[in-house]
Parts: sequence; structure tokens; C-alpha cells
Amino acid sequence: MIILRKDKLNLVEPDNEVMRAPPALYDFTNEGESAPGISTVLFERMKQLGGVGLSANQVGLDLRVFVMGLGETKIAVFNPEIIEYSDIEELFNEGCLSYPGIVLGIKRPIKIKATYQNETGQIIEQEFNGLTARIFQHEYDHMNGTDYTDRVSKFKLDYAKKKVEKCVIEGKVVDTDWDRMHTYYSKIYPNIIAQLEKEAGITAKT
Repeated sequence: MIILRKDKLNLVEPDNEVMRAPPALYDFTNEGESAPGISTVLFERMKQLGGVGLSANQVGLDLRVFVMGLGETKIAVFNPEIIEYSDIEELFNEGCLSYPGIVLGIKRPIKIKATYQNETGQIIEQEFNGLTARIFQHEYDHMNGTDYTDRVSKFKLDYAKKKVEKCVIEGKVVDTDWDRMHTYYSKIYPNIIAQLEKEAGITAKT
């Protein structure tokens, strides 16, 4: 049985080997009873860190699992696979808990269809739209051993890093205020909480 404590789950460096290889499939046959606890601890840690999504390998766990949500609404995703992408894409700024302060414009499909298992092991096929589709795809990158920095040019990434370095040198606050980002997302997607609750569907709430 896998037992986790959120105070022991620290973010690993982005170049850590666990971040640069696809994590192992979650084994519901042998570890099914641990799944609800894992998703709860990851979700609580995500909220503690101020994110809207957190993958298990970001905190050093070799598990194909991530959680996403806002407020008290949680979507727990085990063994995900994206099976359809919309042709329409949208450019939107993304940040990542693994890269404090690094904000990059990333173009992604605005709608996807995915299959995954929830924390009870049930296989679900579900569509995600707008921000939830973006968060899902962002975390899905982690499931494939990549991340959003691999989706931009070296020039754009270096420029974003230099902006952060400049803020640090000048003693300015780096843009890691995730409460502000939540407010920003909510202005663009005013129904985001309702959307998350709807798309959480049969998954549990904490």
C-alpha cells in the first residue's frame, strides 16, 4: 500500500530523471486501495503550492497520475491518454509550479477527448474544453516526460528566464502569485468553477 504525506512531497528539479521520462502506469490491481489517498494528498499539496494542476512526477513520484482543479473541486486522473484533439488552437499564457515565475505563451487545442481512470479505477472517456482542456494537456505533457518549456523556442525560453533573473537581481517580486492568476483565469473564463464542477462529474470532491 502506498502512503503519502503532503508535507513530504517537495517539487523536484525540472531536469530530474523522474521528470524527463514517462512515469509508470498506475497499478490498480495491486495498489487500487491507495489511489484515493494518493489523489487527495496530491490535491492538497497542489492547493498548498498554489497551482491548478499537479503531476505525481513533479513531486518525485514515478506514477502516471495527476490532479487538477480550483477551489474544492478536484479531478483525479490516473493513466490518462488523449485520444482526440480539436483542430482549433488558442494561444494562452501558462505557468508551472516546476518553473517559478516562468510564463510562456503556449498554443494548444481548445478541446480534447481523453480516457483515464478515476481514483476507484473506473475507466472514463471525457471531453474537456477551454481552460480545463489546457490544464489537462499541460499535465499530460508531464506524463510524457516533457513540459511546456519544450513547446517554445530557445529564444523565447531564455527571454522568459532573463526576465525572472532581472526581477531577482532588482529585488522585485517574481510573478508567482497564483491567487492573482486564479482571478485572471476567472475573468477570462467566468464560468470556470461551474465548468470544473460539471466536468468533475462522477469524480470525488474534497
